[in-house]
Amino acid sequence: MIAMKKSERSKILILALFLSIFVSIAQAQPKREIRAVWLTTNSGLDWPKSVYDETKQKESMIDILDKLQALNINTVVFQAQVKGDVLWDSKIQPFMRVVSGDGSKAMTWDVCRFVIDECHKRNMECHAWIVPYRIGTASEASKYDKNSVVKHVTKVHPEMCVLYSNAYYLDPGLPEVRSYLLDLYRELVTNYDFDGMNFDYTRYPGSDFGDAESYSKYGNGMSKADWRRENINTFVAEFYDMVKSIKPYMKVGAAPIGTYKNVSGYGNMTAYGNVYQDAAEWMRRGKHDLLIPQMYWNEKYGFSPNMTTWVDNCDGRQLVVGLAPYKMDDSNNWDVSVVTDQVDKTRAKVGMSGNCYFRADHIIGTTTKVKALNKELAENYYAYPAHIVPMDYNGVTKPNAPENVNVEKDGTTYRVSWDAAELKDNVPVRYYCVYASTNEEVDIDDIKNCVGFAVKDTQFTYSSDKVLNFVVTAFDINYYESDPAKNTSGINDANAECAKVIANDRSIYVHGVKEGTKVSVYSANGAQMYDGTDTQISINSPGLYIVKVMDEVFKVVL
Repeated sequence: MIAMKKSERSKILILALFLSIFVSIAQAQPKREIRAVWLTTNSGLDWPKSVYDETKQKESMIDILDKLQALNINTVVFQAQVKGDVLWDSKIQPFMRVVSGDGSKAMTWDVCRFVIDECHKRNMECHAWIVPYRIGTASEASKYDKNSVVKHVTKVHPEMCVLYSNAYYLDPGLPEVRSYLLDLYRELVTNYDFDGMNFDYTRYPGSDFGDAESYSKYGNGMSKADWRRENINTFVAEFYDMVKSIKPYMKVGAAPIGTYKNVSGYGNMTAYGNVYQDAAEWMRRGKHDLLIPQMYWNEKYGFSPNMTTWVDNCDGRQLVVGLAPYKMDDSNNWDVSVVTDQVDKTRAKVGMSGNCYFRADHIIGTTTKVKALNKELAENYYAYPAHIVPMDYNGVTKPNAPENVNVEKDGTTYRVSWDAAELKDNVPVRYYCVYASTNEEVDIDDIKNCVGFAVKDTQFTYSSDKVLNFVVTAFDINYYESDPAKNTSGINDANAECAKVIANDRSIYVHGVKEGTKVSVYSANGAQMYDGTDTQISINSPGLYIVKVMDEVFKVVL
């Protein structure tokens, strides 16, 4: 054995302690966290990848969503608009040719409804990713010239379009542009139950944008920079009010440029100064519910300080960090650890709600690094599902708990059932969660104890050879969780040798009998009150009752 100096032993101990702390952080599983992904249709990058058959497109989407579900992703930001073209049956912008295969064709199947439904089947939120101002090149626009019903905006309203760096943009300074966009998005909000609307490129493309004419007409004495920012602010506010007037529960968010204002020591392009995008002001004015800043850089370019700046400027509203796993496979050549380290830092930062990955193919794809990232996320970061973080800036109201939790055990199979939670303030219940533990008190804050996640029914079956205690909670439509409801009458073991009868709250409970066992109930004067195979019998009147189960007779008082 080689003897070590005391200083060397100390260094090893410190390193071991550091590694153990790091591993514990990496493997921490929060109960609530937004785990989102941008699902791109621009150029068919994620979907549909130049496939124009409806059946194959649906199969491909299902495959993508299945893989995201396996990774415990809970939010899909689906690109419903690219460059003046959309994925819904619009009277204002043409149907996206990357799906139809031909810019002259109308919608052949309801893409948005299908994606929403498939996401909801998997307990994922589905947000519409929309791009208001960027409308593409002349070549891209020309693909829709043969559409006899809906033509590209560059052809219908050329007066609203500005050519900048070989591509067209709608002029945010024109009131008619705001009206045009609100009419367009009203179609989407009215006809589809997306969980949210998420803006991209809601900004100016650059400082030398050709809006001198609209500024001269509408500038009203403001500096051009302030006027431009206010143009975006006004549209965002009008959009927010429109959405909430139609569907108050629908969230409104955006993906701004990753640097809000310049952070000392870093020379990144800023949202506020370079492209007149004051997303923090949207939050301060109460015209946005969440932000997903595109923080597509490592620490060399200020990931952590920029994250802090966003937290300090979000007015307590929801903040999700947009990550760039695509940089593992481009010239940046990031290691997988760069991405996972950013997840760790996001989780450790107070005021953060989770992460969003650009894009789907970069967390479920087939490259060596993507497969390694997927494995790391699946095994160490997202091994357990997570509930969506509620938007609690409007106040928190817990829903009512479910009632009459009943647990039956047959061998290693537990059957848990309960009565639906009574609605509070007419707010719908989204789902229930079933927790189990060998401890008498079940810790519902530990996601590892959640054996039934997002249960839509009022019953749940679970297999275990352990002796377990169960509780059930209700989650309302806003993701607020009720207090836990316990099983108060014990576990009914179907293999027990003798029956057990308990009276509680105007009901008689029979335990320890197999399904289909005959139960008879008589009043004190001998009148038969019940004869059947139920194990929970409601009795309206208090008093003494005789219960006959198999060959046993019980006396109970209600």
